[in-house]
Parts: sequence; structure tokens; C-alpha cells
Amino acid sequence: MRHTVLALWICAVLGCGRSIPGVPLDPVPAAVPEGYRTLYAELESELSLLNPVFSSLWGAKAGATAFGVELPETAGHRAGRPPGDERLSSAATTLDRLRAIGVKIVCLNVPYPLLTREPPQHSQHRDFFRNLAGEIRQRGFLLVVAIGVLPRAPESAAPPKNSAGLTRTRFNTGLREMAETILADLRPDYLTVLSGPDAVAQHTGLPFPPAEFAATVRHVVQGLDAGAVKLGAGAGTWTALDYLKALGAIPELHYLDLHIHLIRYGFAYDRLIQAADIARARGKKIAIGAAWLRKESSREFGRLGRTEVLAREVFSFWQPLDRRFVETTVAIAHTLAAEFCTFSRPELFFSALEYTEEAGRMSRLQLLQLAEDQAADGAAAGALTPAGKRFSELIGDPAPELMLDTGAQTP
Repeated sequence: MRHTVLALWICAVLGCGRSIPGVPLDPVPAAVPEGYRTLYAELESELSLLNPVFSSLWGAKAGATAFGVELPETAGHRAGRPPGDERLSSAATTLDRLRAIGVKIVCLNVPYPLLTREPPQHSQHRDFFRNLAGEIRQRGFLLVVAIGVLPRAPESAAPPKNSAGLTRTRFNTGLREMAETILADLRPDYLTVLSGPDAVAQHTGLPFPPAEFAATVRHVVQGLDAGAVKLGAGAGTWTALDYLKALGAIPELHYLDLHIHLIRYGFAYDRLIQAADIARARGKKIAIGAAWLRKESSREFGRLGRTEVLAREVFSFWQPLDRRFVETTVAIAHTLAAEFCTFSRPELFFSALEYTEEAGRMSRLQLLQLAEDQAADGAAAGALTPAGKRFSELIGDPAPELMLDTGAQTP
């Protein structure tokens, strides 16, 4: 498969209107603000090279992959905000809408240390996630729970309060405690015990080379009474393949979890095929636990803060690219026979902000709050953005025989 992908990618570069990689085929839409036009052109060019590769392999035929989203209402817990009934009500509305558009699986991102005994509001968080899992089950969704790490405070370089004096032993013990609580309380179908070693290192302040990352995952899963729950762990496609090789050696893991956010440097084609080869050689399945097109340039790679990236992505002028990224990722999931594939910015399936001078003056946190509010309204009203409509079309049962977008016909 690796050789096939390489050959198709070369053909895409030479035969899809791009004699020079990085030169866009289509003009940048007039709605794109001046400050983002160069970035838009770069991302559009990369997508136009990547899309034919996986669409040719897939052929628009449905497979067994369960497609879904990370429930956006869990985002409040990543920032450490206490849960409340209003967030549960909003989540229920979103779940109804997700079921209506054909979603089969929902991911809850539960960050360390919320379900350990450390946080003051431990019992509140535990009750909230238990109730939220119940809402998901009532609607017939499959449930994947992904354990992450509470990020640094927005706009701050300081680590979360809970990570002060954090040791590897304390972290490993806390993760094991969380895994046991999740299995007992939430009863998921899949449990991703840890993914994203770069983010874990950033938010904990602990180094996590491949061997140490795998050792932490092994500490969590060895002897864990998981029953029928399938366990996994993984990394972003931009990280070293040594992480997946180390995780692949852990017998308790059923799947290797991949995150797809960056599409340049071969991160979304060659790395994916290599990852699939690693998984297959070790008897593991592949899952795509988080996917969304990160709006950063080659020059910005690894330099932008999380909040800056999230706030940049809320505008509607990105929708043509988001629509095509959804198409490409669905094709990737089918090509790799992924067990499940979840998208990490589903709020942008329901609403996207128009870029105005006023919006351009808003702070990042103001933009994120406005986008969250409008997405909740959009979900309640049954609205869908172009990316959301395309997502619903492609994950339908059965999947329609539709041509994948190569750019020129994108609205």
C-alpha cells in the first residue's frame, strides 16, 4: 500500500494542475481576509495534492469504520470549568442533532486529573461525565473515551495548578486511577488511555520520549480489568514513528490511535501508511481519534499556541477547505480500514463565524465563546455548514457514490 500511495501522490503532483507543489490550482476566494490569503493558498494546494491519493484508493465505497465526533461540550472541562446542568442540556441537544445527521460514535475527552481524587470538584466532574455517558448511550451511539491532560491556562505559559510538582510516578498512578473510574462509571466501547506525547509533555512538564510514553501506557493497561472494552493509545501523524512502534509492542492494546491535523511534509499520506503497516505487523487496528485541518503555515509549525489556533479556525471563509478535509479524512479512514474516525471541531459543522472588522478586533477567548454560542444555536435549529452537510452525506448508510471534491467546484 505504501508504494501505491507514493505512486499516486507523485501522479497527483505532476498530473493535477500542479507542476510545482505549493502552487494553488484555484484562486483564493474573495471572502478570505488579506492576512490569511497566503495561508489559505498553501493549505488549498496541499489538500488538492492529497485528496486524489486517498480518493483513488477508496473509490467512495463504504467500509466498517464508525464515523463520529468529539462532543464539543467536553471542551469546557479541558479549560477546567466546573460542569453544570446547562452544559448537560446543551450536550443533549447536540447529541440529538448528531444522531440526525448519521453519526455513529461519540468521543469524550476526559483530561487528567479531573477523575482522580485530586481536584476539589472531583465528585461533580464524575457525576457530569457519568450523566453525559448516559445521554450518549440512550441515543444508541458507540462511546470512545480518550484520556488527555488538562491544558495550560489559555493565554498563559504557566502549567495547570494540578501539575505543580508532578512526578512521573504520580502521573502514572493518576492515569491508572482515571482508567479504572472510566471503566466503572462510563462503560465505553473504546478507551484511548493516552495519545499525543508532545501535548502530554507540554502540559505536564515531563519529558516523554517513545520508551517513557509507552512505559506510562503500559503501567495503565497491564492487569486492567477492561472486560469487553477495547484499549488503545497513539500519537499525531507528525510525531516520530518510534512512538507507534513502542506502543505496538504492548499486547493489551487493541488499536493505535492517530491524530490528523497537519497535511504537509507527508504527515497525512506517507506517515499514515507507515503507521498502518506498524499496526498490521503487530496485530493492531488503526483508529483516527482526532481529525481537523489545523490552520497554520509551514513557517508557523510548532510555534502557535493552542488558543490561537482554535480561535483562527472559527471563521466561515475556511469552510471550503474544511469541507475538503472532511472528504479526504473519510477516504483515509476507509482506505486504512480504521475502526473509528472522530472529528475534533464538530461545532464547525453547525455554525461558523462571518469575518468582520468587529470580529477581527475580538480577543481569542471572545471569538471562541461566540463560536460556541452560535454552534449551540445552530445545532438546536438544525443548521449545518457546508462542511457539516458534506460530513452527513459521506457518513450516510449506505455511503453514496459521490465524486470527491478536487477544489474547482467547491462553493
